[in-house]
Amino acid sequence: MAKTTLLNKESGMDDLEQQLTALITQIRQHPPQSLQWRLAMDRLLREIQQLPGLLKSSHHDYPAVLNRTFEWVSKNISKFEPYSGSVVESLVKWINSYLYRRIQDLSLPKKNTPLSLDAPITSDFGEITLLDKLPNFTLSGLDSLIENSQRENNQRIGLQLEHYIEQDPEEKLKNSYPRSCVECNCQLLSQRLILKEPPDKVAEIARDLSIPRTTVNSHWKRKCEPMLQKIAENLGYKQEQSL
Repeated sequence: MAKTTLLNKESGMDDLEQQLTALITQIRQHPPQSLQWRLAMDRLLREIQQLPGLLKSSHHDYPAVLNRTFEWVSKNISKFEPYSGSVVESLVKWINSYLYRRIQDLSLPKKNTPLSLDAPITSDFGEITLLDKLPNFTLSGLDSLIENSQRENNQRIGLQLEHYIEQDPEEKLKNSYPRSCVECNCQLLSQRLILKEPPDKVAEIARDLSIPRTTVNSHWKRKCEPMLQKIAENLGYKQEQSL
């Protein structure tokens, strides 16, 4: 009985190793903030929360620290390299190296009196406020708040889109298919190319449906992707515009 339990644990760890590897690979294959990137990143962050050995703290600000750590992971996952043969062990150590410092910051003493940006200070140019001296800092802070808010909003939309694909409440996805194959509809393609971990290849789907690979690829590009983009926009997603 004990041997069977041990084998089950080892099998579960192997599955987790493969899943994390597949998610990290998928994230690196897609442009940051793209639909596929956000869906894969959201799944990775959910898996990270369940990893054994992740540092914990009873401090009331720990959730904020954890969210800050997840933001750091999102920005730096492309730099992650396993330290050993275990992706799980290496990922936990990598994340904990950052999370530990953030938890340590929670114990730093805080000043009793908050610094007022409107408090007058003396300078060579007369009496000014701290706000006058730090325009770039305050603008940068505002940009950071907006960026964080947008990221959280996009993650929420990613989950809603995933739910929409599975439910297809208006059957828009299911009713969009090439004339030659009803089964090759946008719901099935979305499930196999976006939601499945790891995603199937177009050639595999074409073989399963006994249709040409070009048919699957063409329908996905011409019909499904634009439809998913429109659905995401209806859910509130706004495509970032380059300056």
